[in-house]
Amino acid sequence: MGIFNFGKKHRDIVTNFKTVSVDNIYLISIPDDWYPYESDRFRTSTKDQKINFSATNYSKEVAQSDEYSNEYLESQFLPLFEKFVNEGGYVSNNDLEIRDNFIYQSFIVDDESQYYYYTSRLINNNLRVIIAFILRQEGSYKKEYADIIKKIGGSITHRIA
Repeated sequence: MGIFNFGKKHRDIVTNFKTVSVDNIYLISIPDDWYPYESDRFRTSTKDQKINFSATNYSKEVAQSDEYSNEYLESQFLPLFEKFVNEGGYVSNNDLEIRDNFIYQSFIVDDESQYYYYTSRLINNNLRVIIAFILRQEGSYKKEYADIIKKIGGSITHRIA
């Protein structure tokens, strides 16, 4: 805290996480001050609704020799990101990240920032699940929220029945 920050409250963006189930398929860790609300998919928000998070997924049966690779994520989602910019009026934050098991990109849309995270998991050797996380935050881009969505993505574990 600086000497001129007398009246400013210093608050960590997130301090604690809790584990929640998504569609009875997998578990993720989300900030403990996010609360679920009724929707057609898994959604949570902060009490003031300045942060909204959603998780969607779809799956397909695959053969034992499932040839999943990052090329699949790139072929599916890089064109979507381009469409956001070219047709949707989104402004890229130029933070595209492609790793071994995910693709991430954030955008400014009107007066909010949106963070997109896509990944895939193989469950029981025959079910490929594509998982999409979207975090919407009022205001300008904040690296802390990019880190949070990546932390949530890194927390995915297969739900054991």
